[in-house]
Formats: sequence, structure tokens, C-alpha cells
Amino acid sequence: MHPVGERVLQACVFVAIGVLGYAHATTGDPGRPYVPASDQIVLERLPSTSDPRVRRFDALRRQVAAKPGDPRVAAALANAYIDYGRDTGDARYLGRAQAVIAPWLARRPAPIDALLVSATILQSRHQFAESRRVLQATLQRDPDNAQAWLTLSSVALVQGDMREAQRACAHLVMGSDALVAAGCIAARATVTGDAREGLQVLQALLQQQANEDAVIRSWVHGLMADAAKTLGQARRADMEFESALQLTPGDNFLVADYADFLLDQGRAREALDLTRGYAQSDTSFLRQVLAESALGLPQARADIATMASRFRDLEQRGDSRLYAREEARFVLWLLHDPARALKLAQDNWRFQRAPEDARIYLDAALAAGQPASAEPVLDFLRQTPLEDPRIKTLAGQVASKIAASARSPADEH
Repeated sequence: MHPVGERVLQACVFVAIGVLGYAHATTGDPGRPYVPASDQIVLERLPSTSDPRVRRFDALRRQVAAKPGDPRVAAALANAYIDYGRDTGDARYLGRAQAVIAPWLARRPAPIDALLVSATILQSRHQFAESRRVLQATLQRDPDNAQAWLTLSSVALVQGDMREAQRACAHLVMGSDALVAAGCIAARATVTGDAREGLQVLQALLQQQANEDAVIRSWVHGLMADAAKTLGQARRADMEFESALQLTPGDNFLVADYADFLLDQGRAREALDLTRGYAQSDTSFLRQVLAESALGLPQARADIATMASRFRDLEQRGDSRLYAREEARFVLWLLHDPARALKLAQDNWRFQRAPEDARIYLDAALAAGQPASAEPVLDFLRQTPLEDPRIKTLAGQVASKIAASARSPADEH
């Protein structure tokens, strides 16, 4: 799902492996410093100053220096770092954002703007319970804060708490931005069985609010793409994904979401064409490698090794939890290790319960020959039915295998 509600590629960006990952990949020893073999080896590419987002960093830093007592300016710089990190898939910018607001969080009471940034950083790091606590504390002080309600809904949706997501969206209905409120509601509706209605409402409102901010419109087109693919409307999903990417070219989440759709459609060549320019993002690069493998391309083997080293680097940095779902997919479909993939999916399920998390858990349980291990997902689906037809199919297969296993001992007698 395209997460503009969570605070919503560029020619020259940081390579995703980083120096530690490169050292690990080339020396096999994560504790041994890497020494380049020649001056021609590129360790890192700095963001280009031709990128308007990078130039905005400089402008905002000057504002922070000029107004050291203004938390809104500090929050603007922190949010710029967060948005850039999300666009490029570089989690290190979360650390930069955290450093900007740290002095403000130390104050009592902390400014609302700083708390909202903190909640977003916690969410991005998959510290969802902590993010929710910060948001709830914020809303106690500012009950009408639309950004807090929208972020709370997004966090609840990722955790599979549909009731809380609906409650948070309800607070946006009386606000001034009908499109944002409808998007919040439609995001939940698409997951839980009202995708058709959500799609119709969003289309009508989008036509009425043609002058809405481009980022908001991109988010809405992404939501409409999700609804269309859930309904099996492949051509409509294509159209909405393309519209979204025209408004926010290179958006890391949109690229990954669209690539997943193309891979599911058996359109690996198109998925490869889409992701090839964004290899610095771990999420986009994983889709590139999945496409290469599906096409049987010779570079797949080398890129699988590179992806493996990236996951090792994430583990070294303590960021592996951020990509547990992606690593489970990688291990299952590219390393062909279903037992390990199942363990990763189980660990991920403790924190995330979005449809994609349910799907990889079910896939891994079936591949590992351990359908009963997916009982937590089946229990969740009994309480929160999901509309995604692929998840319904997988859940049915898991349930059938569990039932067959339960009957087999009796059949032997």
C-alpha cells in the first residue's frame, strides 16, 4: 500500500549495500576493514545537488540555524529527511531525522510537531506499539490533529487492527480534506471486503478535487490500484499505478507495489524494466532479482548473492526487522529454503499483519510442509476476513492440509 498517510530515485544516491555490506561481501569478515583494491572502486555516491530534495535540505538547515527555537522548522527538516529516505529506500535518513528532533523530545512537554515526527520514525522502524503510544499521547493533547489520526490509522492497519484503523479514520471525516478522509477509509475497505465501494468513492472525489496536492493524488491513485488488483481488474490497476508514478516518479513504495503486481500477473519483463533504475533501494532491488530469476536471466545468480549481502548488512545495522517480510520472500523464492523462510515469516507476524505478511506466512508454511504452523494466520483471518483472492486461496489450501493431517491417523485404523 502506498503510505502517504505515513508521511509521505534518483541519479546519484547512496548505494544500498554501504561500506560495511561491501566489506562483508568481499572479505567474508564483517569485522575486517575493507581496503579498496584501486582508486577506481566507488564506495558510495553522494546525493546530487541537482536533486531539488537535496537542495531543500540545505535551505531547511539554514532555517533551523536562523530559528533555533522553532520546533516547526526542525520538524520540517526531519520530515524532509524521512521522505527522502522513503523515496530512495535508505533507512539511514531516519537517523538524521531523529538527530534533528532529539533536543525537542527531551523537553517537557515535547512539542506536538516533534512528537509526530517521532511517531513516524518509530513506525518506519516497525516499532508500532511505541508509535501508537506516542500518537495516542499526542491526541490527548491535540484531539483534532489530522496527521496524528491518519498515521494512527496507518499503523493500526499494518498491525491488522481494523477496528482501531476505522476509529482513527472516523475522526478525519469532519475535517477539511474529504479526499484524505476517504483515502483513509478506502485503505481499510480494500483490505476487508469493500474494495469496489472504496474505488468508486475515491474516483468520484478525485475528479472533484483535481487541484489537490500531487502527493495526495498519487497516494489516492495508489489506493485505487490496490483496490483494482484486489477486484481482479488488472487493466485498471495498471492505469492507476501509472498515474500514481507520473505524479511521484520513482516513489520507492509505489515501484515495489507495482512490481509485485506485475510479478503476480506473470509479467516479469515489465517488472524488471520498472525496477532496474532503482537498484539502490533494497525493496526495489529484491523485485528486480525476482524478475530476473523468473526470466531465467544469467545475472540473477550474481544479483541473488548481492541481495544476500544486503540482508546481512541490514542485520549488522540492526535493521533486519524492517525488511523481515522481504527477507522471507527472498529466502523462500530465491534461496529455496522454506524452513528458514517460515521462521522469518513467523517472526515478522509478531509485528506486522498486513495482507502481504499473511501471504508470505501461508506460502512459507505450505512450502515447508508445516501447514499447522500457519494457524495464527487462519485465526486472524477468521476474525478479520481479507478480500485478497490469493490469500483466500492459500488459506483454503492450508486449512485443507491441516484437516487432512488430522484425519490421517484415524484412517490408518
